[in-house]
Amino acid sequence: MEPFFRIAYIIILILFIATIWYLIARYILFPIFFKPKIKSSEIFKFLEEKKCSFIEYKTLNSTEKQRNQFNRTKGFSVDELFTLRTQYKIVCFCIAEKKYKIYWIEVQTRLTLFKKRTMQFIEEKNVEILNQLQKEYNQEIIIVADKCPACKSGILTNETECKNCGLNFVAK
Repeated sequence: MEPFFRIAYIIILILFIATIWYLIARYILFPIFFKPKIKSSEIFKFLEEKKCSFIEYKTLNSTEKQRNQFNRTKGFSVDELFTLRTQYKIVCFCIAEKKYKIYWIEVQTRLTLFKKRTMQFIEEKNVEILNQLQKEYNQEIIIVADKCPACKSGILTNETECKNCGLNFVAK
């Protein structure tokens, strides 16, 4: 019986070490090095479909994560063992409606053999948050045709920056 206990002890020890290694790799190393990122081309393509112009994007802070935009169940599930998620907030200006909008984006990558990558977009509907956003980003938009609004020097229609003062223009 003694060799059986040694083999069982060795197997349990190997399983314990493998479990610790998996947890370190899954919750520390993978989020640092392999966190799914959104590409700027994907953002611009999405905003072009929605007829919006890009303002900024950023990862969610702790209070925004607590709002649970993507309706994740609390607790542990087996699906979470094999997926990495990153959530972003995109701020944009809707040209047709002439107001600012927020889109929540979740990029999810599966840690399986084929590494399936999915993206989920949700538009913010909360009026209080959108009003606060409007106050924060409310800036006058000046349509530039032939003169720079800052230095009054002449510009061409396809230029994105004033050669005289360095003011950047947003393409329409």
